Amino acid sequence: MADATSDAFLSGQGIPVETGQIESELTRLWGPAAELAGGPEPENPNVTRVVLANLVVEAGPDCPECLEATLDTVAERHPCRAIVLRRTDEPGRSIQAEVAALCHLPAPDKPQVCSERIVLRSGSEGFDLLPGAVRPLLEANLPFVLWWTEDPRTNSSVFVDLARESSRLILDLPDPSADPQAVRFGLDPSLNPFARDTSWFGITRWRELVAQFFDGPDPLVTLAKLASVEITAEVPGEPRIPRVAAWLIAWIAGQLGWEPVERKEAAPGRLEASFRSATGTIAIVIKTVSNEDAGVARIIGVKLAARGDHGPDTYHLTRPDPESSRVRVNVSSHNTCALPRVVVSAEMDPADRVTAALESGRLDPPFTRGLPHLLWLLGA
Repeated sequence: MADATSDAFLSGQGIPVETGQIESELTRLWGPAAELAGGPEPENPNVTRVVLANLVVEAGPDCPECLEATLDTVAERHPCRAIVLRRTDEPGRSIQAEVAALCHLPAPDKPQVCSERIVLRSGSEGFDLLPGAVRPLLEANLPFVLWWTEDPRTNSSVFVDLARESSRLILDLPDPSADPQAVRFGLDPSLNPFARDTSWFGITRWRELVAQFFDGPDPLVTLAKLASVEITAEVPGEPRIPRVAAWLIAWIAGQLGWEPVERKEAAPGRLEASFRSATGTIAIVIKTVSNEDAGVARIIGVKLAARGDHGPDTYHLTRPDPESSRVRVNVSSHNTCALPRVVVSAEMDPADRVTAALESGRLDPPFTRGLPHLLWLLGA
């Protein structure tokens, strides 16, 4: 029978442990009632322990609430050994550790599915010790994914050390308040060629909706005639250019081989730019709406215009209610069905974006082609 400490561990409560005893303490806390997927089967398992990856999470200052809900959701969808790095205000060069289980019930009358969270805390004087503490904790023969959530330049030596060793890097900076230079540094392919920005996954639904406009028999003809793209985004706080909107422009530009010409921030939260294609110049506008209650920056409208044989063709997507999953589609074109309609396309929340980053392919040519355009649009 599990003791009280093991019960607290399985309920998600952090159990303090010496850094050199983490593995042995985890073995004791899991106890004989834990079945490791792919391992020997105990007679009466109470939980099934599943580990698909090593997820090292840089969580910024020592804030118990930071990332907890998102991490729990990600671990439920993609069970992993989560190693959370937290910077504290404690003096000295030392590391404090605690361990906890992350469990959920996949179906009634089935054992809980659990993974584990290891939290390593250190003050700024000892933060550089963390990479050495992380390495012995990595499960062998599993991917090592680094999830970084604050300006990587703040602890650049630790970031570079871990980024170069990881099999995948997820850069999860606030949008739109992150410094564009921090984005450039964090996504530098020379540090990790498989780095991804979570804002990239924030345009997944919009990429699908935009692409469906050009599913006709000869889409390249219409695409070659694009003359303007306008994005409207909602942002928390004061108006700034959000990466999620810039990413959608960058994706289109990268896919169609556009070349950047000129950019200017005409007003706070409004970007005007132009690209050149083989057939002419494309005007770009990104405008923002401020909403203090918005959790993350998100697109609420996309309008494309193309030069048509009988006047301009327009393709318009709007999410009238940012909290709704519904998107209104309006087309004015002689070559496409012009009946307005509503489609269901839910916005991806922070946990959706991180999970998508974990489960996507390591090679992503559209991301690679769009990245230089993103940095240019952001002025990085």
